[in-house]
Amino acid sequence: MPLRLISSRWARRLAASLACGVVVAGLAAAARYHWGARRVFDKAEAAWQAGDYRSATDLFREVAERYPEHRLAPEALFRLGRGTYLFLNDPREAVLVLRALARRDQAGAWARQAQQLLGEIFEVRQGDCRQAIVEYQRMISLDPRAEGNDEAQFAVARCSFALGDYDQARAEYELLLERYPESALKPRALAGIANAWYVTGHFGLAVKLYQQAQRESRDPALAAEAGFGIATSLEEAGDLSGALEQFERVRSTYPNPGLVEQRIARARERIAQQGGRSVPARNERE
Repeated sequence: MPLRLISSRWARRLAASLACGVVVAGLAAAARYHWGARRVFDKAEAAWQAGDYRSATDLFREVAERYPEHRLAPEALFRLGRGTYLFLNDPREAVLVLRALARRDQAGAWARQAQQLLGEIFEVRQGDCRQAIVEYQRMISLDPRAEGNDEAQFAVARCSFALGDYDQARAEYELLLERYPESALKPRALAGIANAWYVTGHFGLAVKLYQQAQRESRDPALAAEAGFGIATSLEEAGDLSGALEQFERVRSTYPNPGLVEQRIARARERIAQQGGRSVPARNERE
């Protein structure tokens, strides 16, 4: 056999062997990368379950920084942000971590969860409802059809109400009803609209929305709140007899029975001062 042919075959075999070695080395490196991330993540989980949140967050940070391309990295970032916020009482650091996650490519559902938690931090911990609205709306925009968007929309409406922008709050609640007609939050959104009508002095409209919320609610507490809203709206509108009747209906279910007793006594006193007469609520059509 010619020497040239033998050399050519050996060269090909050597090249194939080297290529195979590179592949094997690559697979081994990938396996070490994967199991390294998995091992640290599991240690973080164990620390979390044991209530050692400082160690857990340190380990979740290690996963995110040492294994940034691993599929567990987005979850590790979220757990780091949540732990920093809830257990280490460092909302500013939590915001930095969660923002990094929300802007991360291919973070998937973890980006939306980060946005939701950002909204909660600004609303509840920082008291910054304007920024909270921005965060909740970003959550919705990441996936307009995703589950949980009704909760984010409800939070936008709730924050608008807290800011004193009652017309905007009502519009946001109405948007929730339009976009998510099957949402379990529908009765609460109706009550929110009623609250917005009430504080702006539209008591007849408030009564209608409170009544609708009461009819559609399966939550006894919400039904009692709506009933109380009906009563106070009627009282403000001058229908003292109707208000008294409604207060009597919720006196055993409203969470603050002492307040109901005070309103009943006041309604009776006002009726007595008017000689037993009360002015009926006007039917508002706006």
